[in-house]
Amino acid sequence: MKSDNRVVILVICIILICIVTFLGFKTHGEVKTIVQEQFNEQQLLLTRQSAARIESFLKEKIVLIEVLATDLSDVSPENMSQRFIPIYHKSSGFSSIGFVNSTGVIVSGYPVNASAIGLDLYATNRSGSFERAKDSGKTYTTNPVLLVQGGVGSTIGVPVYSDDEFKGVVFAIIEISTISERFLADVMPEGHGYAYMITKSGRSLYDEVHGELIGKKYIGSFCTNNSSYADILRVQRQGHEGTGYYFDELSGERWIAAYTPVFWHDRVWSVATSVPASEVDHLIQSVYAKQMLFLGTVIAIILFGSFGLIMMFSRWNRTLEAEVKSKTSDLIQMNKELALANARLKELDKLKSEFVSIVSHELKTPLAAMKTSTQVMGMADASEETRQEMQKIIIRNIDRQTNLVNDLLDLSKIESGRLKLNCEDVTLDALIADSIETVNQAAVEKGITLDAKLPEGLPSVKGDQEKLIRVVINILNNAIKFTPGGGTIIIKARELNGQVEVRVSDTGIGISPEELAKVFEKFYQVDSTLAREAGGTGLGLAICKGIIEAHNGRIWVESEFGRGSIFSFTLEKWGT
Repeated sequence: MKSDNRVVILVICIILICIVTFLGFKTHGEVKTIVQEQFNEQQLLLTRQSAARIESFLKEKIVLIEVLATDLSDVSPENMSQRFIPIYHKSSGFSSIGFVNSTGVIVSGYPVNASAIGLDLYATNRSGSFERAKDSGKTYTTNPVLLVQGGVGSTIGVPVYSDDEFKGVVFAIIEISTISERFLADVMPEGHGYAYMITKSGRSLYDEVHGELIGKKYIGSFCTNNSSYADILRVQRQGHEGTGYYFDELSGERWIAAYTPVFWHDRVWSVATSVPASEVDHLIQSVYAKQMLFLGTVIAIILFGSFGLIMMFSRWNRTLEAEVKSKTSDLIQMNKELALANARLKELDKLKSEFVSIVSHELKTPLAAMKTSTQVMGMADASEETRQEMQKIIIRNIDRQTNLVNDLLDLSKIESGRLKLNCEDVTLDALIADSIETVNQAAVEKGITLDAKLPEGLPSVKGDQEKLIRVVINILNNAIKFTPGGGTIIIKARELNGQVEVRVSDTGIGISPEELAKVFEKFYQVDSTLAREAGGTGLGLAICKGIIEAHNGRIWVESEFGRGSIFSFTLEKWGT
């Protein structure tokens, strides 16, 4: 290899290294943005999952109390606690369940010590929610409030009616601590941030780190009104979803908050996670380290690749001439194959033209015969016998045209794969007998003997009887066309290797070796002159081949020119 080529490769190697290094440093900023976006999306997904679980939990509690209210319509207050007990114990989350009668007095509840039995809501100025339920007849929920027994809770109230008469309100208190322990306590790994939940007014319902804020407003207790954290809290209170950055006013550290609303009846809360921004920085540094490793690997590959190219070029120079000779030889062979393919296309085009000519003749001939017969029938002096003969001629030619159209349709279905088979148990004896009966008149007119030699106990086959009869009739018609008068056509069948083989032999003109492989091709006719004399379109055997192969069988021909032909096909036995 020449030295100037080595210099070119080394220069290219240096340029590639410079480009890779430049692109590596350029993508650092893009990587940081992508990592930050992915991290924020991950935190937002955590809050969505928690919010969805909390919403499902709270809606379930409302349904339970509404079902309970329906059940209490005919239960006296003295017996209501028996209905409260199983729901309280089987459905976690209730602090207490009770019943307020129509006068606003709590008359029943469970547990008794947490139900304030005997409390008059009107006397204690706590009748607001009770009045709304009584007036509207609808379920209500209350804002979370500090409970007498400690903690924060929210009340569900459902009006109870008996025969459309207001009976009172069944209520249940849900402790927020139950929700937070089940759905928020384990959201964030310890030491990597925390979760919290606030009401629409900005009061804390749960704070994994700042427990002393529960029941208080964050703004004023934890942050000032004009802080970046206060801005995030205000967005949360509006029921929005998103992420944001804020600075901790005590440590000055930058934090990331992700928040999602919780919609429960007519209440809106907000679940959020708060994570130090340093968590993202650690991820970015980890990605940077991997990126630098990748950059070093690429540079190493470029260096080793360059030296490898130098070695490869030296070998390629030695093998290039041999490769060119090999490719030249391949091109010559391909040209020969293309020439053969082109000749085949020309042959097919010729066959197509002959087919169009044959079909035109096959269509015009019966039309001419029908026209002449119709004209004869219309003559006033035509006898009744002549009219009947003309009618037979018309019917024969209509059948001839129908068969031609059916051949074309069947070939189209076979080539497009739309040929449908109605397979059943087919008895060959009856099938062959029906086929012989169909073509017998044509054989008698030419003085040809049709003979079926079928063994006893021949098994039945699996196939479409109508289409198989079509195959046998086509083969017999073909044999009759090309067998001189006084000839013989013999049909035989035998069981062979789990299949049934049918053979149709004739004493006709035979097929030359060069034409033997083409007899099953569409449009093809053996010897155009003989084919013209015998009639037909050259589609019959192509249709036979398509039908037999659709039955998972095989069809072939054996022939010697001047000594007749043997057409054979195989079919699957019934039950295989």
